[in-house]
Amino acid sequence: MKPLVLSLCFLTGTAFAQALPPLNFDAPTGFSSRVEDVAIFSAPEGDLTIHMYPFRRLGPGDFQARFRETLLREFVAVEQREGRLPAPAKVEAASVEGAEASLIARFTDERAGARRERTRLAILAAGAVAIVDVTANSGAAQRGAEALRAMIESMSVGQPKARAAPPPVLSTPEAAPQPATAAAASAAAAPAAAAPAAPAAAPPAPLPPGMYVGNVRRLIPSFVGGVQSGGMWITGPQYILLSAEGLAYRSYDPPRGGGDPARFDWKRAQSAEAGNTGSYELLGNALTLRFGGETISAKLAGPGRFEIFGTFFKRATPK
Repeated sequence: MKPLVLSLCFLTGTAFAQALPPLNFDAPTGFSSRVEDVAIFSAPEGDLTIHMYPFRRLGPGDFQARFRETLLREFVAVEQREGRLPAPAKVEAASVEGAEASLIARFTDERAGARRERTRLAILAAGAVAIVDVTANSGAAQRGAEALRAMIESMSVGQPKARAAPPPVLSTPEAAPQPATAAAASAAAAPAAAAPAAPAAAPPAPLPPGMYVGNVRRLIPSFVGGVQSGGMWITGPQYILLSAEGLAYRSYDPPRGGGDPARFDWKRAQSAEAGNTGSYELLGNALTLRFGGETISAKLAGPGRFEIFGTFFKRATPK
């Protein structure tokens, strides 16, 4: 897994004039992710996959006519293109905020005697097309329909959709004192035998070891002629694992071991994902995370919570 980098590039002059718009969306809940030239999301059962292709120039021809004729399969990776269609695709208009036009097609793909359910969304903006291509085994399409619908509804071109501000971090309210009854008042007034003082309970650790989860935006850049142009902004969970020994690990997928640092393979992570494995240090309310050559400053935001660049991470229960 490549190091996780949150970045934003501003292009100027001729490069800016030719820049393609970014596509914003929320990662489908519960899906694992992989980022190559495209963003790939897989259902937990492994029978439904979503390929997200960033904006690329449409070229000559009418968008709607080309999609209805070819489903713009030339914008899909060769190994993912459909085979024979036993029936014509059902094409209808879709709605994506900030797009000039959007079309969605549903069809059955038949290859080597096997049938797969396909859904393809094409989004037009600034003379370019972004593609969402979904492949599902029989029965999986219906099971993943809600996750797909939520992801499409979260999409926007250019600016991200407006979101409600996160709730403020509040301290846990103290239990309100209860009015004393007459019996209780009488008992309190009566002298009582001295009892041995109970040992004071140790205060809970402000940041106990465990898995912490926060919702972040990350950029998957797209390059045209060696220059960054557009890309995709994905909003979804980021996981940070903290061990009792001061080790730290981060990922966009749930860490192995169910989120329990004691069951996580730290040696394997250090070898395979050195850029996402490191250490942490807590001094007062200041939390310092180190991954590879990157240092991140965070601060505590209450018991079992910390904040990084306005994103709150909360401790989750291991599975």
